[in-house]
Amino acid sequence: MKKKIAVLALVLAAFSFAGYGTLAYFTASGKAENVITAGNVKIELCEETADGEPFPEDGMAGIMPGETVGKIVYVKNTGANTAWIRVKPVKDLTFSDGTKAEAGSFEQYIDLNFNQKDWTEKDGWYYYQNPVDAGAQTEKLFTEVAFSTRMGNIYKNSTVHITVDAQAVQTANNGSSVLEAAGWPAE
Repeated sequence: MKKKIAVLALVLAAFSFAGYGTLAYFTASGKAENVITAGNVKIELCEETADGEPFPEDGMAGIMPGETVGKIVYVKNTGANTAWIRVKPVKDLTFSDGTKAEAGSFEQYIDLNFNQKDWTEKDGWYYYQNPVDAGAQTEKLFTEVAFSTRMGNIYKNSTVHITVDAQAVQTANNGSSVLEAAGWPAE
């Protein structure tokens, strides 16, 4: 009888070990490392003179009412991914005594010849209508700054600054047009 119990115990132990091996199979775990590298969106704002030279950092002096200055603005996509691009030019004027002109008081005297064929204006931003591939560039946003002959003596020796801000977001999974794109940096 003791032999039968011992044999039965051995058989049960063998089944237990077999079940344990099966249990270990069903609860086994492993570790995998997945590397995902995100793309990048980088742009370069380009400002040139009519001769194709970089626009002078100090600007141009001695401009008179009625004159037009060549200032070419466009954007290069220097990143690795296709991007939607928008640009916001802002005009500022400082009088000869150092005071700043109020917004809206002088802008009508300074005209930028915007390219409305390739760019769409919305809320002060100009949106390039086509995606810009890596290594490519936009068409020119504008090529000239014209000063009106109606500028009076109040503007004598004043300084005009045209500051251009450019932004880009990815096109992948980001709207079917630039105006539908999301993720623009906050102003």
